Amino acid sequence: MIPKGVVIVLVIFGNFQWPYTEASCYFPQEFQGEFLMQSPTPMGIGIQYSPLNITENSIPIWGNCHRRIGNNFILMFNYSETLCIRCLHLNLRSSNVLQIFVANEDTISKCFTNEEAAEANCPSEQSLVTREATEILLFKTKDTFGSYTTRHYCPIDGNYHLSYRGTAKKHSNQCKGFDSMANSCPSGSTLNFMLRNCTFEGYDMKFECLAHWRGLDDETYVVFTDSRHLTNLRPKYRCAMYKQDPKTGKIEMALSRDSTCTNGLHNITSAFETMILKPKIERPWPAEVSFEMCSFPQWMSGDWEHVRVKSDTMIYKDHNSFKTHTIRCVAVLEDSDKYLVFSRTQCDEESYNCLRLANRGNNILEFQLGTNSSINKDDVFTICSDENFQSDQWITQGRLEIPPGLSTGMCPITGEYTGRIPDATDLCAKLWSDCRAPELMYYQVSHCESEEIFEEREYQCLGHWRERNLLYTYTERKDVSAGTYECFVGSIITEGEIYIKEAGEHCQRNVDPLRYGMKLIKKQPLYSCIDRSTTPKHIPRMTTRRSTTKRPSETFVPKRTTPIPDFESNDIPDLPREKTKVGSSGISIYLNKYLYIVLYLLFKYF
Repeated sequence: MIPKGVVIVLVIFGNFQWPYTEASCYFPQEFQGEFLMQSPTPMGIGIQYSPLNITENSIPIWGNCHRRIGNNFILMFNYSETLCIRCLHLNLRSSNVLQIFVANEDTISKCFTNEEAAEANCPSEQSLVTREATEILLFKTKDTFGSYTTRHYCPIDGNYHLSYRGTAKKHSNQCKGFDSMANSCPSGSTLNFMLRNCTFEGYDMKFECLAHWRGLDDETYVVFTDSRHLTNLRPKYRCAMYKQDPKTGKIEMALSRDSTCTNGLHNITSAFETMILKPKIERPWPAEVSFEMCSFPQWMSGDWEHVRVKSDTMIYKDHNSFKTHTIRCVAVLEDSDKYLVFSRTQCDEESYNCLRLANRGNNILEFQLGTNSSINKDDVFTICSDENFQSDQWITQGRLEIPPGLSTGMCPITGEYTGRIPDATDLCAKLWSDCRAPELMYYQVSHCESEEIFEEREYQCLGHWRERNLLYTYTERKDVSAGTYECFVGSIITEGEIYIKEAGEHCQRNVDPLRYGMKLIKKQPLYSCIDRSTTPKHIPRMTTRRSTTKRPSETFVPKRTTPIPDFESNDIPDLPREKTKVGSSGISIYLNKYLYIVLYLLFKYF
């Protein structure tokens, strides 16, 4: 006879039901805004654009955000009797350009009735690499706050001689020789072209850069607005690819036919329009600059966000003035962190100045240029005086590629922290680290009561340092476009209580985290370990529950948030043994427990 307890266990096990949660997701704030998209037009009609809006949780023409898997988004329309589900891959190329991929052209106009089929139809990593997936470019006109798009630094700068060849049906369409010219003066966000000695009447044109990124074969893609659209000669938005010879500086560039990066754009020599740019011979440097035996510190060598350093030369792209400074080392001040330098811009503006350097770690560089410059080298003691520098104004740079032998920065937290968003106390923040990747940390914002998740972010720490009893942490965002760097300042009250605040683009020194920051309390003393076995690298896969909680229309999170304690230790603690919540992994644990009980009782009584 089977004891009553066994029957009860068998009934519980037999009637166990998988919990059902209706998932939802939100687009990062950087993805949201008003866009234009090239729309299909009949033959003979010029390129036209359709408006498109991306809200916090919807792309109205394609569906509501249902689930996020890395950079793949499952979108869903829930009709009365059927579902319409599709998968889009979103890639933010800059604040101005959002790149969308679908598996094929039919995917964007058709949809699936079940989620599994839609997920199986997401663009694969291989199709993105080989460019077999169908690409759609969205050009942002306003962000979520209604602000217009910002200028973007062009990857090409300087002065060039130019040859041009275009596609024409009945005659040659080219500019012979290298009588045409190109430059990036006065603004590094604009490329200026002067077409001369052409088979057509020569003219001037401008490309206003919107985004750029590296391709598969070391080519660079550039998206820009073409000034020729004002006279209906070309579409407003264009895409180009180019390669630059690292030895000669020669650039081969090819332009697409329309506002895509595919139509009429085959390679750098075969396209709707092609150009060859040869650098002009630069003016000689002053003798006192050319013959000085001076070089920058070895630790500076390499590529940084807006800086490139090699031996005695530093190239700095100022994203405020959009001037590119080629800076040559002239002299090192004894027992000082200051260097006398000679600077020349892309517009051939020249001056002497003083450069102050600070090494904040293997992957973080900070520097200052003197407030006043001089055309006279003899003014060195004036331009290098402390009065010529603002002590709290630094330019912070993160290293782009970490050389072999240099470790990545450790995040200054161990464990899990929680707190409430200042000025929005119904919203809770959570910050935690990953036991298997101590250089990464994750940030999440949710409603305190419903636990609905509004935002998720991932940061790679480049390093941190102490200054005036505050801790500064410099990070790179991994969940949005490449090259997004953010700085945070924090104050440690106790081992389990910290305050953090975003510190602006360049680690501002006048930010008080105690007064304006967010308070975080340590919830778990050990590292949290995220199950990332089924998730693409960099993006923790989290399921969010839909609730009736209204998400605030304005940003409610400090845009850049990163805490601080336990930074003295680089040891990784043991994995936490914490209770698992009922989710997809929790179900497996509970089922295994019931199965164990059943097998034990069956073995004992039968």
